[in-house]
Amino acid sequence: DGERQAMAGTMAIRARWAAVAGEDGVGVETDRWIVVEGARIAAVDRSRPADADLVIDRSDALVIPGLMNLHNHGISSLLFRGIAEDRPSESWASETVYGLIMPLQALAMEVLDEAELRAVSALGFLAPLKSGATTVMDNFRLAQAASFEAAAAMGFRLYGMPYLFSTEEMTIGADGRPAYAGSDGAGEDGLARCIALHDAHDGGAGGRLRVGFGPHGVDSCDAELLAAIGAAARERGAPVTIHAAQSESEEAAVRARCGRSPVEQLDHVGLLGRSLFAAHCVYASDGDLALAARRGATAVNCPASFARGAVAAVWQRTRDMGVRTAIGLDGFAADMVGELRTAAVVSKLATGLSETAAARALLAAATVESADALGRPDLGRIAPGARADLVVVDMGGPHLAPVGDPLKTLVWHAGAADVAAVIVDGELVVEGGRHLLIDEAEAASAGAEAVRKVRAAGLDRGLLKAEDFG
Repeated sequence: DGERQAMAGTMAIRARWAAVAGEDGVGVETDRWIVVEGARIAAVDRSRPADADLVIDRSDALVIPGLMNLHNHGISSLLFRGIAEDRPSESWASETVYGLIMPLQALAMEVLDEAELRAVSALGFLAPLKSGATTVMDNFRLAQAASFEAAAAMGFRLYGMPYLFSTEEMTIGADGRPAYAGSDGAGEDGLARCIALHDAHDGGAGGRLRVGFGPHGVDSCDAELLAAIGAAARERGAPVTIHAAQSESEEAAVRARCGRSPVEQLDHVGLLGRSLFAAHCVYASDGDLALAARRGATAVNCPASFARGAVAAVWQRTRDMGVRTAIGLDGFAADMVGELRTAAVVSKLATGLSETAAARALLAAATVESADALGRPDLGRIAPGARADLVVVDMGGPHLAPVGDPLKTLVWHAGAADVAAVIVDGELVVEGGRHLLIDEAEAASAGAEAVRKVRAAGLDRGLLKAEDFG
């Protein structure tokens, strides 16, 4: 990794438009040259540098900071692709999530070897990266350490957040809701393994690999485990992410067990704070969100994932309650630019106000605000001294012409196919729609074959049915 960075030298990128962070979020500067030296941005100038080892010169380029996908499930996104959609609403949260998705995740850890897990991870990461997601916060099973190897080879930033449970013995009760057995020691063992992963991988790949803690949910982790996770994370300065208020059944289960809402329980055990990334928060009350805002926690909105279940995950709602609200693909969507557009559409429909979830606010949420949530002032912005995580979008296509406000045009009309280049730490990793550091055809073939192996096992175990495949 160090050798790759040393070879990067100086890069000059022509930006007809550059999205720069300002006091009011993200603004636009025109006709700039972004100069990169090594892993950092050296200058943002009006004139082209006299010499550079690599020049990216596109006449209609919009350059934005690398986008941050702060809730993802790289492997599971592939296991149920084309299977989990269009299922009945009454069984969505229980049968689809707890009866299909999570059991398939566990099955993958059982039937795939390390090379196959690495192949599925690489395939799952590929599309988001090519859409401009230079940083990914990914939840995965403890056995899935191969994700770190895949991320290191692919050149992007990974916040690996291994799943933790008090028990993995989950069933669907007669009422159709998820039921968890009592704590069986899985949490204590899992936390020890997670700490070992942290010590082995945190700071790897020249600092691009970070390791945090990923308790699955307030319903599947008891108070003792959540408190222990908080202590371990604080000792290591590591982030924590958890599913919170993602379903009505979770809300009911936590209230029955603890007498509190999921958000209140997180506060009770000391996890609700600046290092917490609470995924979804769709069923959180206004009081819950106000509490999260006071504690400085970050909510992560994943609108496309919930929309497939006919649920509105409204980015604007958590934002209006004062909660910093990032955006994630949730292992379902694969296009970060498209997910910004989905967040806008869902928020506008839910609020009845077309001015809500504006393009600049969403772009800020996925760049500078997400970087600040991670405690990374060197990310998420185009400024001298910042890490050179940059996305070059070709705005010259006929579907984008003529460009008015380039940021509105990006969010409302562009997509992954318009991403011309992706740069991470000053290294060009995607150009012309092709990943430069791995063999895409090999990644797709090996990853898809591993997924087919899991699906075949799922059919044998009765987790999947023949009609799931059309």
